[in-house]
Amino acid sequence: MLKFNNNLNAFGIDFSDRSIKVAQIKKSGNKLQIYAYGRKDIPKGLIVDGEIKEKEEIVRLIKKTLLNSKINPIKSKFVIYSIPEPKGFIRVMEIKRVGEQDVEDAVKYEAQQLFPINVEESYVDWQILPDENNKKETMKVLAAAVPQGLVDSYSSVLKDAGLKPVAAEIESIAITRSLINKNQSSRPILVIDLGRDRTSFIIFKNPAVQFTASIPVCGEEIIKAVSEKMNISEGKSEEIIKECGLIFRDDCKDIYRAIQPSLYEMIRYISKLINFYKEHYKSESDIAKVIICGGEAKMPGMSSFLSLRVKKEVEKGNPWINIISSDKKEIPPISRNDSMVFVTVLGLALRGAKNF
Repeated sequence: MLKFNNNLNAFGIDFSDRSIKVAQIKKSGNKLQIYAYGRKDIPKGLIVDGEIKEKEEIVRLIKKTLLNSKINPIKSKFVIYSIPEPKGFIRVMEIKRVGEQDVEDAVKYEAQQLFPINVEESYVDWQILPDENNKKETMKVLAAAVPQGLVDSYSSVLKDAGLKPVAAEIESIAITRSLINKNQSSRPILVIDLGRDRTSFIIFKNPAVQFTASIPVCGEEIIKAVSEKMNISEGKSEEIIKECGLIFRDDCKDIYRAIQPSLYEMIRYISKLINFYKEHYKSESDIAKVIICGGEAKMPGMSSFLSLRVKKEVEKGNPWINIISSDKKEIPPISRNDSMVFVTVLGLALRGAKNF
């Protein structure tokens, strides 16, 4: 969120418990171009719940991912990295209007009330938002807080890999930078990141993320449910899910029935989330639409299933929306479907290429 020299050709790196993803975008005049991207699976146990457990092995995998990145190897030493969504906290808060020198104290005080985290042991960042209603007594601020220990551990690993961290960013900020552009609706948008280890929810209303939440309903839970229902291995379960998804046909009905309980739990949470937003943010407008991303967004029938249950327009995210101009007939190096897993890292790379 803090500004930095964007002439560094910084690239993005996104860590999860299961993979490392990298991407670099370069700017030539007014044109952005994907320069490099890569992905490397991580053996189970090296990163657990966002915490690095095997530092030396992660360093080795980072170097290998950069060396083997597609299109071009990444040679830049400057990197922007992601903080896992459940580990960071972000919220738009309204505070008493104060002088610039007093904003930090006001934000930290409010953050201590809102976030389940010790602010004194956290890095806290903020951005004053435009005042739409010309309020004289209060001001809106986008605030974020992340544990110092977690940020320092990520920075340490990157430095051991020979890199120079220039910024850390909570996933939701990178995701919305990747998927939402200035031409999107001015009404609130719900982004759902359907991952292997968790599902994250982001409510965005121009110009900022309003708040985020995560639940453990995820790809891993769905795979286990199908494995137990069908009495098959988790590997075979994953293959069948990729083929059947949520399409209710003769040879896939049992798969649908096995997946259904997890998905209905997600639907219940989405309903609660939307009601919470209406009640606490007193928004004059309802959620305009839902954008899905993440590896599990590739599941056949997912968009239609969510649209029917949530009764909103649901679309798969397009992480090229701020990279490739709609009036140009360029073909992205990664297909729209496969790019679902690169949404976060492309958002980080965008920050490195352009001062968004």
